Amino acid sequence: MKQYPITFWYGIRPEYLSKERLLEAKEAGFNIIECSYGPETNKKVLKWCEELDLKANVGDPRIGQALAGEEGWEALLDAVIADYADYPAVNRFFIKDEPLDDYFPTLGRVADYLNTHDPKHGEYINLLPFHAVPPAEGESFAQRYQRHIDGYFDIVHPTVLSYDHYNLSKREVDSLEGLTPARVSDENRIRNGWENKLFAESTGANYYNNLEIIRGNAMKRGIPWMDIILLVEHWHYRWPTEAEVRWEAFTALAYGSTLISYFTYWTPGTAHTEPWSYHNGIILSDGTRGEKYEIVKRINADLQALYTGICGEGEMTSEAVYHVGGDPDELTTPFTGYGKYASIEGGNLVAGFFAGDKCMLVNKDFKEPVTVTVTAEGSLQKLNKTTGAWESCEGSFTMAAGDGELLRVF
Repeated sequence: MKQYPITFWYGIRPEYLSKERLLEAKEAGFNIIECSYGPETNKKVLKWCEELDLKANVGDPRIGQALAGEEGWEALLDAVIADYADYPAVNRFFIKDEPLDDYFPTLGRVADYLNTHDPKHGEYINLLPFHAVPPAEGESFAQRYQRHIDGYFDIVHPTVLSYDHYNLSKREVDSLEGLTPARVSDENRIRNGWENKLFAESTGANYYNNLEIIRGNAMKRGIPWMDIILLVEHWHYRWPTEAEVRWEAFTALAYGSTLISYFTYWTPGTAHTEPWSYHNGIILSDGTRGEKYEIVKRINADLQALYTGICGEGEMTSEAVYHVGGDPDELTTPFTGYGKYASIEGGNLVAGFFAGDKCMLVNKDFKEPVTVTVTAEGSLQKLNKTTGAWESCEGSFTMAAGDGELLRVF
């Protein structure tokens, strides 16, 4: 059965590497791992991946040398391609994270070479979020970001579109009266001298605008796309709850994301300078499991169930995305009916429509449950994420905070 591709950033640290650690990641629901060590260690890890039926995004230092334009850079990439040719676990070659426009020609040179000489694998580059590409005078953020994306496609010619947009922040306040306290770990407070400081939750703008632009461009060009979602508490980002992580993951799937990644698997820890202060990844800095391990394991199981329900025996075909309720982003479209679905009421929701008269709903409220009522032309069924079975639905049901549900009409 085809699986939803799920991966992560900042993988198993070299001193902890073992086949058992890879199995631990697989048991949490990951099927693509990060493999960015030296060539010989990468090969060892790729052998383990093959034995465990895992894939790997491979980072190799010679790709960085090729980006730097060293003499003979083509030979360096030839050596990379040759070294990994006999390792079926290779998924893609990692090239760069969050480049600006002026770096696109360099990326295009390397990406084109890899894609031409090793088309079965291809490249992996991750783009900046909507708000991190400042517009020129008289230009909106949306116009500037689209120009950024257009330049990326025109120059780099990517075979996958990946980006990150972290939206769960905190801000220091004098009083929490009337505000929701941000979740900040004791470890982070002690490390930064924040024991007596107050932090309120803050939610950034343009989260759904970013999804709209990425989805639209990937579909226009017919390539897969990936959303990277926030797990770790760092910089001005708070410690996400399970409901918040569910909301991140399920909105990506409802938008038709064909891959998903988490930031981060291993917790980077104290090796990173302030003010980043990474805390509470899936695996903690000392190699023990954090609370996120079981949380992500549950979410990944639900993602696989939903993905299987969306695809059936075929491919995932995203047809449209609408929003139900108030406070939509500028680029989103309000729901007024689609296909056999006449009305959707109750709370603020994302409604992603897929081939086969299927609709994935996501509760945009990651604090409170909502009761949803759906009116459709025909019999309505809802997927049981635990059993994978379709069950009769009367049209009204409760959605947990940040949760997602899949419906179909037949």
